[in-house]
Amino acid sequence: MFQTYLENEQFNFQMNRFLEPYYEDSAIQETVRRAAAQIVDTESWYETWTALAGQADSDHRYGLAASYYQLADFYLSEDDPRKRAVYGEFRANFYQTVDRSELEFSAVPYEGKALPCVRVSRHGAEKTLLFHGGFDSRLEELISFSKQLDALKEYNFIMFEGPGQGEAVRAGLALTPQWEKPVRAVLDYYRLERADLLGMSLGGYLCLRAAAFEPRIESVVAYDIMYSAFDSLTMKMDASGKQLLGGINTEAGAVLIDKIFTKKAETDVDLAFKLKKTYDITHTDQPSEMIKAVMQYTLDGIEDRITQDVLLLAGTHDQFVPFERYSLLKQRLVNAHSVTGEVFDERTGGEQHCQIGRKQLAYDAIIRFLQRK
Repeated sequence: MFQTYLENEQFNFQMNRFLEPYYEDSAIQETVRRAAAQIVDTESWYETWTALAGQADSDHRYGLAASYYQLADFYLSEDDPRKRAVYGEFRANFYQTVDRSELEFSAVPYEGKALPCVRVSRHGAEKTLLFHGGFDSRLEELISFSKQLDALKEYNFIMFEGPGQGEAVRAGLALTPQWEKPVRAVLDYYRLERADLLGMSLGGYLCLRAAAFEPRIESVVAYDIMYSAFDSLTMKMDASGKQLLGGINTEAGAVLIDKIFTKKAETDVDLAFKLKKTYDITHTDQPSEMIKAVMQYTLDGIEDRITQDVLLLAGTHDQFVPFERYSLLKQRLVNAHSVTGEVFDERTGGEQHCQIGRKQLAYDAIIRFLQRK
């Protein structure tokens, strides 16, 4: 179940995200709780997890070291000189824990650059499942995820980092709301006439957007739903904050938004991270520009273009997605071949975003959906 380590909601979420495999290890949990007591900002966050990662690495506990390095890396911006080194340490430890012989790495051409991909071919499999992340995932997180879907023996897996993600953003590819473009590039590269598609987190929007414009997608899994990325910015705002954003399309309104958001980010760790991370992946550099970019990531108006079999996953206490979007989206998928919904609450332990705290619930739901075909 979801653990409470700190009062900071975002810190707490990321710790659960990367440390969930160690919930049952009391010694690790005690170490984590002692370490967490030292964290007051993103710099102490980096120092805390780097120290623990180094110790785990020295002890040849490669999986644990990889988890700690993921945490250390999380709040470092793309222009921080430490980021490349930390990511390198993460990868070195991560690949000590997996059998690379079954991983076929490729660089898929895309807009003059390349998308990092990895394919896992299964003996006798005739279907293909493509999957990708969202706001901040990496290829290695997708590889770990694929291990949880091992029961899908009839599927080959193809995982990829799209524009705005992982190495692709470092290559200069900004995130795009037109996710059918990278999906199309992957389908073309592997010469696939049909495939199923799964998107994680913000990928819950991206995969449905791609399905709306790419007929080769037969089934689509939104893990979890993300109807509008703008919701993540506004769902906890008060009326005055929402009124402020209402003026974003005027010059005076944009200037005021830039001033207020920049000032608030000086003391708000979560806002500072969201601004900088979104600047990095959307190639913007002011709050108003970033917000305008984020507003493009919405399913509003294209729901009727989605004709596939659809699985919608949702948590009742998702900190990034208003739960009422679940019923709205389900109602608006009027032309989908079928719509299956799975809702997780506190009773089940899957109430958080992407069922962090009890991800097995999501894995089981995905496997049931894809095996029913």
